Amino acid sequence: MRKKWIYCLGAYLLLVQMFLFDILPCYAAQIGDGASVDSTAETPLITSVSISPGTVVVPKGETYAFIVSVSGEGVFSGAVAWSVSGQTSGNTFIDGNGVLNVASDETASSLIVKVVSKEDSSYSASALVTLPVSDYLIQVKASPENGGSVYGGGTVREGGNAVISAVPNDGFTFEGWTLNGSRVSQDSRYTVNNVRGDVTYVAEFKKVICRINVNVNDNNGGTATESRDINYGESIALEAWAKEGYQFDGWTENGKTVSKDSRMRLDNIRESRTFTAVFVKKNEQPKTYTITASASSENGTITPAGKSTVKEGEGILYTMTPKSGYAVSKVYVDGKSVGWMNSYNFSDVRENHTISVDFAEVSAKDKNSAAETEKPDQADKKEDTAKDNRTDPDKKEEKSDRDNDAEETGDKASGEDDGGQKQESRPTGTLKHLGISVEEAERLVKGNNDAELMSGALETGDLQVTIHNDFSDQEQEISYYNFEAVTDYFLSGEEKMKMLQGNGPVAIDLYIENTNGKETPQIQQGFAENKLPGTNIGQYFEVSLTAAKEGETQEISELPTTLQVVLAVPAHLKAEGRRFYVLRLHTKADGSREFAQLSDEDDNPDTITFSTDKFSPYAIAYIDRDAGKGAAADEAGTAAKSRGMRNAAGIAIVLLAVVVTVTGVLYIAGKRRR
Repeated sequence: MRKKWIYCLGAYLLLVQMFLFDILPCYAAQIGDGASVDSTAETPLITSVSISPGTVVVPKGETYAFIVSVSGEGVFSGAVAWSVSGQTSGNTFIDGNGVLNVASDETASSLIVKVVSKEDSSYSASALVTLPVSDYLIQVKASPENGGSVYGGGTVREGGNAVISAVPNDGFTFEGWTLNGSRVSQDSRYTVNNVRGDVTYVAEFKKVICRINVNVNDNNGGTATESRDINYGESIALEAWAKEGYQFDGWTENGKTVSKDSRMRLDNIRESRTFTAVFVKKNEQPKTYTITASASSENGTITPAGKSTVKEGEGILYTMTPKSGYAVSKVYVDGKSVGWMNSYNFSDVRENHTISVDFAEVSAKDKNSAAETEKPDQADKKEDTAKDNRTDPDKKEEKSDRDNDAEETGDKASGEDDGGQKQESRPTGTLKHLGISVEEAERLVKGNNDAELMSGALETGDLQVTIHNDFSDQEQEISYYNFEAVTDYFLSGEEKMKMLQGNGPVAIDLYIENTNGKETPQIQQGFAENKLPGTNIGQYFEVSLTAAKEGETQEISELPTTLQVVLAVPAHLKAEGRRFYVLRLHTKADGSREFAQLSDEDDNPDTITFSTDKFSPYAIAYIDRDAGKGAAADEAGTAAKSRGMRNAAGIAIVLLAVVVTVTGVLYIAGKRRR
């Protein structure tokens, strides 16, 4: 009976041991953490907080409801607090139910939605919200349609800029740009900033009205057609009627006789002009006219020099004599070049005239020949005439008159002179703005020394360069030197000259577009397979380059030299100690792909600068520094060590219980045997 009782006691002790084996490790852990054991209630514990979806695209002006999931142990609270960051509009917010409201005037490209557990604020989750950027159409029109040409416009990203320009046709002037009937600018080259919708700009042109003024020299002598306004390019006939005792003597313009016919027809009028009908009394003394002669330098003479008086209908002969070593270069009559000659005869003079001569140095061989044949008395004569030119102040006045006359009649020369020789072209467009002749511009273009000319073309609008950058809210400064390679690649020398003279505007557009998740899986895979280990891709974008001339637009995929591109770091990618790179995936002409990793060329943490000669899909990549990893490892080691100590304490308590049980059983059994 006693032995049976001993066996029963041992069995009960074993049951107690098994019970302690299950609960004592937990009890020991609680002791190690300084926690008390509550036999009636379990402490609530949050184990995770998640938000769904993790990334989403929400259009502006719309709402989106997020779903939050809170996990834990015990009786825990699932209450959370919502917040949103990165917005620029005060009307963008998220309510307590996780419904995000995106304002229609929001300008941010992305937002961060965050949810935090109210039970334990150390548990939270975030979601990335991408706000798609809209594309808007900028249209340009001419009014009237035949008034001129308009350039620029097209598709522009929301918040971007566009440059539009207008060039009037012959017979029209540019009045200004209008939008919805209201004048917005009088500049022919106008920049549309911060585009927020589809708009149409109208270039207003006005037809040029030419005033034809008609006067008479003597109201007693006769009458003439009344003055009138006519449209640019139209024609008109003027008539004069002499009164009794008078006769019609001709039409004059700017003091010069332009016609002797009483009925004069004017065709294709392009400017306002003034004519005078001249009447004289019958049997009056013949009229006289003045012919002014001059040499442009002291390297030769013209005879007779100065002012000469010639009776109407008569003539006069002029002789040009160069100094030794020089020859006649050009002779100008009434400001027009008539080529080179040693004499010129005016016959049947019926108006005032001017004549001047230029001399040019000849080669050494010609100099020797001229020195051998020149007579001593001829040389003395030229020296005396040169002295007269130096001492006579009227010579300068005569030369000035000749230059002024040349300027007044230059437009009428149409590039050719009376002698069949080509006259120097007058500069127009950018060349006129810079004060550079056509011949000098051709020399600079041929010598690849045209940077100053192209910079001037940017100022006049003959060359339009626009940067459409989704990563910048500000209009970027345009420098020709960064786009020099584009113009050299896209334009021939002849096309450059045409542009510089205002006859062929050129537009260059550089697009830096945030693809907003529109990149194809093949593009994503291409970047993922080629990026360096440890590199993270934060944003995809695309760089493209187009150039347009004379209605032809060309997309350029490669250049012989690089352009510099500057990006503003997106707000959601900014982080302390983060290093950025730019990845490029370029498809070559043969269809193969070329991968490149480009370094950030500046030290500004808010921008990424890189140079490229290829226009393809790109990505912003980054690498975070190792700071903080050591502390995390230490914390993990400490936690592991703490868990090990708690487990060891539990095991020790269990072993102690076993030893006590076995010792007690053996002691009782030994005592009973005795």
